[in-house]
Amino acid sequence: MTTTPYPARTNTPDVITVGADGNKTTTFKIKRACNGCGQHLGDADNRDVDDNGNLADVRAECQHCAPLVELEAAGCKTWKLTPRSYGLIDHELDRDGVFTKQFTELVDGRTTTVGMRIGIKPGHVVARFGDWIIRHPDGGFTVHAAPALSGPAA
Repeated sequence: MTTTPYPARTNTPDVITVGADGNKTTTFKIKRACNGCGQHLGDADNRDVDDNGNLADVRAECQHCAPLVELEAAGCKTWKLTPRSYGLIDHELDRDGVFTKQFTELVDGRTTTVGMRIGIKPGHVVARFGDWIIRHPDGGFTVHAAPALSGPAA
């Protein structure tokens, strides 16, 4: 398990107060989400903005995304596969001579692209939208699956 060099974030709960007039007021702290997977990390603080006012990369604080940061530091190339990034990833891999193909499934009775197949069968990998594609320095590929949804929306 990776240990993070960052202090743990606080996670201040919302406070709802009712005034003498019956009006409710909610006091809350702004929360920070991982810019890799979107999972909530806790309260936003001074580490979230760099000296130029840009939002900092906090993936190393996230249990799900920290392994990706370590892989990038070891020389791996990573891409998050989304419908929007599909074309760019396909172009970059095609330029490098890597075979890719749409990965499809039946969704509501229609054939729908749900990800990307990388490499030639057998030995190919499949990444679904939301997953991270990892190209290792030796040219091999692995997939870091998107975190499972949790809570009421899951």
